Amino acid sequence: MGKMAGEMPLKKGEEIEITIQDLAFGGQGVARLNNWVVFVDQALPGETVRARISKRRKNYLQARVIETIAASAHQVEPMCSHFGECGGCALQNLDYAQQIAAKQRQTEDSLKRLGGFMDVPMAPIVPADQLQFYRNKMEFSFSRCRWLKASEMGSDNDLQKEGLFLGLHARGFYDKIIDIADCRLLDPQANDMVAAVREFARQSGRPAYSTRDHQGFYRFLIIRRSKQVDEWMVNLITREYEAQIAADFTKWMTDRFPQISSLLLSTTSKQAAVAFSEHETVLAGKATIDEKIGDWIFEISSNSFLQTNSLQAVKLYEQVRQDAGLRGQETVYDLYCGAGTISIYLSRDAAHITGFEAIPAAIDDARRNCIRNDVSNCAFVCGDLKDLLTDTEAQIAQHGKPDVMIIDPPRSGMHPKTVQAILRLLPERIVHVSCNPTTLARDLQIFCKTDYQLIKVTPVDMFPHTAHIEAVALLERKKH
Repeated sequence: MGKMAGEMPLKKGEEIEITIQDLAFGGQGVARLNNWVVFVDQALPGETVRARISKRRKNYLQARVIETIAASAHQVEPMCSHFGECGGCALQNLDYAQQIAAKQRQTEDSLKRLGGFMDVPMAPIVPADQLQFYRNKMEFSFSRCRWLKASEMGSDNDLQKEGLFLGLHARGFYDKIIDIADCRLLDPQANDMVAAVREFARQSGRPAYSTRDHQGFYRFLIIRRSKQVDEWMVNLITREYEAQIAADFTKWMTDRFPQISSLLLSTTSKQAAVAFSEHETVLAGKATIDEKIGDWIFEISSNSFLQTNSLQAVKLYEQVRQDAGLRGQETVYDLYCGAGTISIYLSRDAAHITGFEAIPAAIDDARRNCIRNDVSNCAFVCGDLKDLLTDTEAQIAQHGKPDVMIIDPPRSGMHPKTVQAILRLLPERIVHVSCNPTTLARDLQIFCKTDYQLIKVTPVDMFPHTAHIEAVALLERKKH
C-alpha cells in the first residue's frame, strides 16, 4: 500500500500514492508531496498513480509508476503500436489540446523561474495542423540487440536477443533497438522501406555494428521525404564500402521502390553513434532531393540540416518574419544559420543578410540554395561564432552594422562570448529562435539586464506528441 500525499517519504524504493498535476519540460508528470516536487516518468496530468521512488534529491523526488489508480480525463488511445517502448513520441496518449497547453505553460514557467521574467508577454502557442507523418527525415539504427516486450521475455528475463535489428532506440537504452514496424512520424511508405532494408541486411550475412566492440558492418539508415516536392532519399550508412553490397542493395531497393529519387550508400569511421556520412556513393538517382518551404526550393543532402517538419517550418519562419519587422532597408545577421533557410526566406524583406555557421557543409548548402533561388543579397561566413564575432568592428566593416539579428542556437544555447559580442553589436531588434526554453531563459536574462526589453515570446509546436518545444522571442533595444 503506497503512502498518501500527506505523509513524508522516507527513502528510495518507498511507494507513494499521488495525483499528477502537470507536465514538466521533458514530458515527465509533476506532482507535489508536502514540500517536495515529484517527477514521475510516463504519467499524465489528472492521473492518480501508485509510484515507487527511484531517486531522492535535496528538494525533489523521481518516481516510476507501478499502478494507475485513476486514469486522466485527457488520456487518449496512442496511435502507434510501439508507444511506451520507443524513446520518441512520449505524449501520444495525451489529448493534443492538452499537449500544447502544457508546452505553453512550460515555456512560461522556464522564463519565470530561470529567467526572472515575472510578467512574461506570452503569445498563444502556434499548433501543428498535421499530427502524424509530419517529419521529413528519420534516422534509424542497426543493432545486435533487440528490445523485447514483457510478453516476449523468457523465464530468465533476458531483455536482449542477438541478431541484426533495425529501428529506433528503446526508451532509456543506447544499445537496444525496437525493430520498428509502424512508426507514425515520417510516412507510411517509410515503414516498408525500413522493413526492406532490414531484410536485405539480414540476407547479406553481414553483422550490425556495435558501439561495445566497434565491430560490425551496418550502422544507420537515413530516410528523407520532401513533403512539398515528394522526393525520397534513402541512405544506408555502413562501416566501410563494399562493391558487391552496393550493387545488390541498388537492385534490391530500386526494384521495390521506384519512387526513390536519391539512393545512397555512405560510410563513416567515427565511433560515435551519430548518423553522419563521411563518404557518399550515389547508387541511383541524384545526390540531393528538393524541398519547398514557402516560395523557396532547397536542395537537401543527407547531412543537410533542415527543420524536420516542413509544413510547420513555414509557420515558424512566418513568426520570425513578423517579429523581425523588416521593411526592405535593413542589414540582418543570421546567427547559426545552418543551410541558410531563414536567410533565404527573409531575403525579399531586407537589404542584405549575412549568415554565420560553423559547419562547412551547411555553408555550401546555403550558397548553393541562394543560386538555386536566384537570391543575391545573402552572404554566408563559415566559422565558430565565439571566434568570428570577437572582432565586432571587423564584422561591421565587412558586413555592415546589423539592424536586426536572427539567432537560432543549438539546444545547449549560446557561448557566453557570443552573447557578449551580440551586446557589442547592439542590433535594434533580436529575434531569438530556441528549441530549449531553459537555455532561452538564460540567454534572455543576460540580454535584458542591460540593453534589451523582452517584447513577446511565441511557442511553436514543431513536434506533436513529443516533449520538444520551439519558441520565438522578440527583443527590442531599450530607449535610453
